[in-house]
Amino acid sequence: MNQLDIILVSYNTADYTRRAIESVYNETHDTDFRIIMVDNDSKDNSVALIAESFPEVKIIQSGANLGFAGGVNLGAKAGDGDYILLLNPDTVILDGAIDKLMAYAQKTPQAGIWGGVTLNNDLSLNPNNARARLSFRTLLFSALGLSKAFNGSCFFNHDNYGCWDRKTEREVDVITGCFFLTPRALWEELHGLDETFFMYAEEADYCIRAIKKGYQPRVTPDARIIHHGGVSEANLSGKMLKLLKGKAELINKHAANWQKPLYKWLLQLHVLNKLISLKLASLIKNNRREALVEWRKVYQQRKQWLRGYQES
Repeated sequence: MNQLDIILVSYNTADYTRRAIESVYNETHDTDFRIIMVDNDSKDNSVALIAESFPEVKIIQSGANLGFAGGVNLGAKAGDGDYILLLNPDTVILDGAIDKLMAYAQKTPQAGIWGGVTLNNDLSLNPNNARARLSFRTLLFSALGLSKAFNGSCFFNHDNYGCWDRKTEREVDVITGCFFLTPRALWEELHGLDETFFMYAEEADYCIRAIKKGYQPRVTPDARIIHHGGVSEANLSGKMLKLLKGKAELINKHAANWQKPLYKWLLQLHVLNKLISLKLASLIKNNRREALVEWRKVYQQRKQWLRGYQES
C-alpha cells in the first residue's frame, strides 16, 4: 500500500501533464507515492506521451469526458493509499511541496483537508489557493465590484482572504482542487467528490461537507506550487459558464431555501455589472471588445447557468 495516491485528470494537456509529473518525481523524496492519471478522452497525445515518459504511472482511460469530479473519483477508486492528493496537470511542484504538505497533514490531522500556496509562472503570488465559502457578503461585494476594487481587504475581499499574504498558515473554508490533500478515510466517508459538479466548485462542496463533520481545512505556506489555471479551456466564456454553474449548484445544495433566490440574483448582478463595465471600457479601448463579446455570451445564457448542474 502506498502512503499517497496522487490523482491527475488529463484533458488535452499533454505537455503540461508531463511537466507536472516530472516535477513530482524530482521534488518528492520523503513520501511513498503512486501517480494515477485519468485521461478524460483527450484528443492530443496525452496518453502516449505519459506512457512513454513515465511507465510507472498508472494510466486510466475513461473513454469519455467525465469532468473533473468524475475523473478524480475514478482515479481514487483505483488507489489504496492512506492519503489522496488531487493535483492539476497545469501545476509544477516546488521545493519538496508534497513532502511538506504530507508532514503538515500529519501534524494537524483535525483539519481533514490541506493545501499549500499557489504561484504564477513568474513566481508571483496567485491567491486562488483557498477561498471563503459563498455567503451574502462575498456575493454582494463581488457583484458590486468592491472585492476587486479593494482587493487587499479581508472585509471587502473576504472571498479570497484579501489581506492574507499567504506567508502564514491559516484555517480556510475551501482548499482549491489543484493541490488538495485529504485522508482516504474521510474521502470514503464523504463518498468522494459529488459528480453533480462536472467541473468547478466540487472541492468547495467537499470542504463544506467535511466542515459539517467537524473538520477545518488548513493551508501551510511551506508547500508551494506553480499553478497556471484553465489551460484546458478554449475560451473565457466556456470557463465562466462552468464556474457560474458550479456556484449556482453550490447554492442549490448548501444555501437555505430563502437564500437561494437572493444569492442567484447576486450572481446575475455580478455578470451584468461586468458586462456594463466592459461595454464602457470598449468605448475607450478597442482591445476590450473581445472580452465584451465573451461576457455577453455568458449573460445571454444566464437562465441555463443559474439552474446549476443538477437542474440543467
